[in-house]
Amino acid sequence: YMNGVRKIMYLFALLSVFIACQDDDDNDKLTKEEELTLRANQFIHDNMSMFYLWNKEMPAIDPQKEKDPIEYFEKLLSSKDSASIITDDAQGLMESLTNTGETFGYDLAYYGVGKDNYVAIVKYVYPNSPADGKLKRGDIILKINYTYITKDNIDKLTQNGTIQLTKGKIINGNELTDEGTPPVTLTSKKMETDPVLIRKVIEKGNHKIGYLMYTDFASSFNNSLEDAFNYFKTEGITDLVLDLRYNHGGDDAASALMCSAIAPPDKAIEGELLSYEKWNSECQKAFESDSRFDTQLHRYFKKVDCNLNLPNKRVYILTTRETISASEYTAICLKPFMEVIRIGQKTYGKFTTMALMQPTKEDTNGKIVADEELSNWLMAPIVSRYTNVDGYPSDAVKGLEPHHEVEDQLLPPASTLGAENEPLLAKAIAIITGENKLSPRSALQSTPDFKQIHRTFNDIRSNRIIITNTK
Repeated sequence: YMNGVRKIMYLFALLSVFIACQDDDDNDKLTKEEELTLRANQFIHDNMSMFYLWNKEMPAIDPQKEKDPIEYFEKLLSSKDSASIITDDAQGLMESLTNTGETFGYDLAYYGVGKDNYVAIVKYVYPNSPADGKLKRGDIILKINYTYITKDNIDKLTQNGTIQLTKGKIINGNELTDEGTPPVTLTSKKMETDPVLIRKVIEKGNHKIGYLMYTDFASSFNNSLEDAFNYFKTEGITDLVLDLRYNHGGDDAASALMCSAIAPPDKAIEGELLSYEKWNSECQKAFESDSRFDTQLHRYFKKVDCNLNLPNKRVYILTTRETISASEYTAICLKPFMEVIRIGQKTYGKFTTMALMQPTKEDTNGKIVADEELSNWLMAPIVSRYTNVDGYPSDAVKGLEPHHEVEDQLLPPASTLGAENEPLLAKAIAIITGENKLSPRSALQSTPDFKQIHRTFNDIRSNRIIITNTK
């Protein structure tokens, strides 16, 4: 969900001018629960006041009078902000960020059917997950625990435990039914989900096309990403298709690796500038005046042994509305160094970075350390905007338009990811080979009139579904 996953606690020691102090005497009369709530609120106030990109717009709310830290945090957010998050389940969020949490092993898209009912459609399934072998891309889920999907039970699709799912099928051209579709039972499990979902080489004439389906920028799996690029090098690919259509972002170490492996080797030199970051005015001034903060303002290419050295200095990136943050960063930051051709649909438009922040306190030696009593809290506010080395994008850019618009064919009959007839990949292959045409899609015309549910960034990244907008 963020382009920069970084512990930021050490910055307090160098920017302590913004830190407010609590009056411990007033806390002597509080219960332990009340005291922890106030300390959590103060943690939110101190960090947001110091680092939040829109800190000047925050309302003047007394943190000592707020009873719910999450509600307090939400009251501070700018109307421009659809991404900052906070949780009192730090372990769960960290597992999500590192792709090591409990899961059913599928990723779903959600559609409205009629006024109050919804269906879920499987986008992909991770190998060796609970859903593997039971569900596949394009499967329609009509019921949860034998009940049609509504706003009251839709969350159960992503809540850990055991669920029964009833699949649907289309009859008479545009009618949905579950007739003859036995329920599927899934029990979530804790597992690693490698974001390198598919890597393959497609040979077309004198072209060897490397195809990489990458689901998250998770640096904990950078070895897997390097292995994929080394596989492409060994195979001697001439062209690269990078599938980021469902990639919601991740951390800067993974995105830097990605850019360093794809950009031409004479450009992707270790230590050469890759992008800029701009913070709020106080942080920007402090960082610019102290060389220790250089990496807060600039990002650089990394030394890698897996650079593809693509002969045409061109990359094809597949995008949709769910191409977010680090995925957009990759497309934007490669552009000054090579040709980037986007195929699919307009991206989400999140050109900001976020930083992980955990509660701290002063120890008896005056040193700032983690507050163990509040270790369950974790906050990730937006702290900066990024641009490539040419200063793109400006604040006015709301998303990256595709160079070639193609609809993601998820509704039945869904094309298999990585298949040569899958519409987005087929378009890329056609451009590469000079054919530049699409496969027939007439079968899609007879499907029911589904309307995809647009969710907030928080809902997308955490897979929590809140039905607020079906336009």
